[in-house]
Parts: sequence; C-alpha cells; structure tokens
Amino acid sequence: AAMDVPARESGGMAAVYHEDGSPADFTAADLLGTDKAQAMAMLRNFACLDAVFEEKPYSDCCYLNCKPLGLSVRLKPATVGRVDVVFLYGEGVDGFSAYRLGSLPEGLEWSHVSRNVVQLLGEPSDKFGGGRQAVGISYELLGLDVTFKNRSWEDASNPMAFIAVFPRKDQAFDLCVVCCKRACFHCGRCRTRRYCSSTCQKQDWRSHERECHNIVAAPALCAPGIDGPCRMALVSAQGLPERSAPATDT
Repeated sequence: AAMDVPARESGGMAAVYHEDGSPADFTAADLLGTDKAQAMAMLRNFACLDAVFEEKPYSDCCYLNCKPLGLSVRLKPATVGRVDVVFLYGEGVDGFSAYRLGSLPEGLEWSHVSRNVVQLLGEPSDKFGGGRQAVGISYELLGLDVTFKNRSWEDASNPMAFIAVFPRKDQAFDLCVVCCKRACFHCGRCRTRRYCSSTCQKQDWRSHERECHNIVAAPALCAPGIDGPCRMALVSAQGLPERSAPATDT
C-alpha cells in the first residue's frame, strides 16, 4: 500500500511512495464520485502539498483546475457537487503542464498520435469536432474521450491535447435500442437514444416521442459562457457529433 508520509520533495512537488521506495501510481478515475474537499485532499496527498487550485463556477457545474499537475475536474451540480469528469492535459494546452501524476488510462502515452490511439484502443464509439474545432474520439465503454490538437480528420499524426475520464458506460449503451446492433447515431433532438440506422430511429419514434419532448424541455445541461456542452455528446439532426473542451480562461 502507498504511504501517506513521508513525501519526497521534487521541484516544489511532493510524491507519495510505496514502502519499497517505488512511486505510487495515481489513477485519475479514483477522483470520480469524490466531492471537492476529497478531490483536493487526494491530489495534495499524492503530489502537490501546496497546490494552487483554480475554481471556475458555472450555474450547473464547477471546474477545479490544478495546472501544475496537468489536471482538471468537473463537479456537478455546482454546489455540493461530485466529480463526474477528470481532464488530463498535454504539455502547454490551455496553460497546463503535462499530466504525469500517474499513468495515462488504457496504456496511452503523450507521445501517441491519433493513429496510435486507434491502433491501441480500436474503433471509437463516437467522433466529434472538425471544422473550427479540434477533432476528438470517444470510447464510452472505456470511459474515455481523447481530444487532439488539430482540426483535420485526415491528419493521422494528430497529437493528443487532453483526455477526459468519466464513468464507463454499460455494454448495452453502445447498442441500438430497437435491434441491439452496434449503435452509430443518437437521436438528433434529445441525444439520449442510440440507433444503428435511420430505419430503427423512425420505427422507435412513436414510443420515444413523448420522452424526447420531455428531455428537450428540461433545463440545458451547460452553463452560459461555456462554448457548447460541458463534455457530453451533442449530436445534430444530421447525426454529426460535436464535443467541447473543458472550461478555459476565455
């Protein structure tokens, strides 16, 4: 087991070590479900006893950034919230240092480019961005979004910008609600129902229509001032997914 103390100082940082002297590896997913105090205590215990945390509150969520650690968390709701997404940054992205507090999830490394990510993790469950936004891919069954630095889908050497870690989806999440084939599309209005084709979507509309209207009528999930949704998929009526970055300084 990892020891809480003593911690070895290194460049203003303090790391937790195992009894045999090897560094204890921090797992970002361990922050999921913690409240603000627990998340801050965990991070200070592992690496940064005097860490400066920047808090960015919005109406429905709050971001807690620790740029020296290359890490940010989102808590929902904004008050008395719990961490539902952990963002791990590459060097220099939005002023963050590279995340090196622990290993990246699923064997990823910061040296990996888009081609390497797909080779390692397989075909993604979703794609987002492009045009004016950096492109990214999602592995919802693994609880991962990977956002790259550049905007072109043709760039197979696109470096990773940041990784979002969130609770893994159940295996059934990736299946069409009608025929149970692999789902490639969301409902373009509520974005919650998944389908393999427009045929299944049309077939399901009669039973889904009322639920869909209720979801769309509910308050928006994202706070004013955030460019797009906080993290979750936003799929247009044409079935094209988009995602936004975590909170920024702009």
